[in-house]
Amino acid sequence: MRLPVLPFACAAAVVAMVAPTTAVAGPSGGATAPATSGAGDVERGTAPTAASGGTLLTELRLSRPKLFLYGRATKLAFSIAGRALDMRLRVLRADTRAAVATLDLGEQAAGSHELRFTGRESGVLPSGRYLLQPTGRALRRSRGVAASVELELLDHRFPLIGAFDWGGEGARFGAPREGHTHQGQDLAAAEGTPVVAPRGGVIETVQYQASGAGHYVVLDGAEEDRDYVFMHLRDGSIRVRAGQRVRTGQRIGDVGTTGSSSGPHLHFEIWVGGWYAGGEPIDPLPSLQEWATAL
Repeated sequence: MRLPVLPFACAAAVVAMVAPTTAVAGPSGGATAPATSGAGDVERGTAPTAASGGTLLTELRLSRPKLFLYGRATKLAFSIAGRALDMRLRVLRADTRAAVATLDLGEQAAGSHELRFTGRESGVLPSGRYLLQPTGRALRRSRGVAASVELELLDHRFPLIGAFDWGGEGARFGAPREGHTHQGQDLAAAEGTPVVAPRGGVIETVQYQASGAGHYVVLDGAEEDRDYVFMHLRDGSIRVRAGQRVRTGQRIGDVGTTGSSSGPHLHFEIWVGGWYAGGEPIDPLPSLQEWATAL
């Protein structure tokens, strides 16, 4: 396939709802009516008796409180004591406590369990803050053990890890260039600053253009009609190949100054539709500013 001829890019530039491990019974894969029973609070270290038939939640924690869609999963760990119990996981909005999904976890035996949570096994959750709450009939809690853990879910992450500068008017989308206008946003950063995928997806293009973009990569975002373009990457830093599937936050390369560039920076583009294949570029600054708030 003949590659598109790129304009000089930058002549002026200064991050079932749960998939359990083998220790946990598999989920049903579908949402059910929200559970109405919670976990009562009892003295830490007090085990349910056989006569009561109760089950005690003795531990509840989350490996990472911030989760990026199509990125690395977070892990919900919990421990129970007493009798085996049919359990569910309620997902609630943190602000309103309204249940948005309930997952059937099946029968859980006494002991420690760990669940992978991605936010998309039973449909994609929108960005926001959620509470993850294990429930079950007659489930009680040790004193000091929370009934739920809070999770921040984000659908994209900022494409740089490290200090950067937004630059001036010349760095903006639509700024004049010789023979064309600027199609992206320049982010000035030190050479070698990691460049990461703002959304999981498939790498479409890894190429080099000496007279313009330098070393560049094009990423097709998962489950959205958007392509993301990263230009002027440092020579030898690109860690992906065409056709490779990547996750949100995965390292693509490093900030460089290859091609037509006056200094180290990332030239970043967002295209609605295919990159030079029927789509068109849009101003990436509003999205970048939104993603930057989660840094």
